[in-house]
Amino acid sequence: MSQTKKQPGNGAKPAAGTPILNPITKQPVSNPALDKAGKALRENNNPQNLNLVINEVTRSFFLIPATVNWNGSAPKPDQNGRVVLPKDTKITFSVIKSDSGKAYFPAFSCEAELRKGKFPHANQVMLLRFDDYARMLQQNEQISGFVVDPFGNNLRFESPMVASIKQQHDAAVARAKAGLRPTQVKAGDKVTLVEPSLYPDKLLDPLCETLAGIDTVAAAYLQVMLVNDTTRYYLVVLDAPRNDQMLLAVAKAAHAYLTDPERKMEINFTTSDSVLGRQGMRDSEPFYIRGKGRVDNLDEEEDE
Repeated sequence: MSQTKKQPGNGAKPAAGTPILNPITKQPVSNPALDKAGKALRENNNPQNLNLVINEVTRSFFLIPATVNWNGSAPKPDQNGRVVLPKDTKITFSVIKSDSGKAYFPAFSCEAELRKGKFPHANQVMLLRFDDYARMLQQNEQISGFVVDPFGNNLRFESPMVASIKQQHDAAVARAKAGLRPTQVKAGDKVTLVEPSLYPDKLLDPLCETLAGIDTVAAAYLQVMLVNDTTRYYLVVLDAPRNDQMLLAVAKAAHAYLTDPERKMEINFTTSDSVLGRQGMRDSEPFYIRGKGRVDNLDEEEDE
């Protein structure tokens, strides 16, 4: 990953309006963790800081100016600033160019960064994620990549790097989804659940952030599951009815943990409507409660 020279465009900025909200937090789009990771990378470009940036980029929501043309009257945004576009809508995303003339999609981490640029033809601001950029780049070979906050941290992701990250990300999500399936415990196996001595922040922090946007989850619990006293897993129990969309969101939130080469255990997820889930909640304190967020309040050093 490298950096483009900061080149503000010419023309009017997209008109200000109702802030676009992060659909998970229900707050205006912002990515403070990514901003912090980007600044750390600029100060010290090493593999560890790069991995932090990549992990945040795959989790973040971004703003991008676009020219949207539809037949008839423009649809009205909902209370979150989102618009459902007709099927025949034509969308052209704005691009910026490097000194060498290469074109990149911009990815703004917040509205303040968006307002630093000028895009003469944009009439809308849209909300995209990493997977959207990866798909757009795959379909547009003339675009060289995308740039996060080109007038701020100015982090450039070339298309080959994006494709590689997407491949690794998809593999991690697949592993997480596999972990969401109940562990196959055979008849006669000895299963023991114990409270963890240390809490893995790389797992729990993004989980809590995601769970805050899922109203059906009342609480979440963490246990260590031992099968026959030999195999150890983290067991995350969600106090909620089982739901595929909920579990997929949880799987994506676990991406950073699952791609950490230093992780010590795989994860299994279950819900309170399973026998294992009810056992995991019994006599246990949650690490997350709806409306309060993370509540374990442990000061121990992270073990993952």
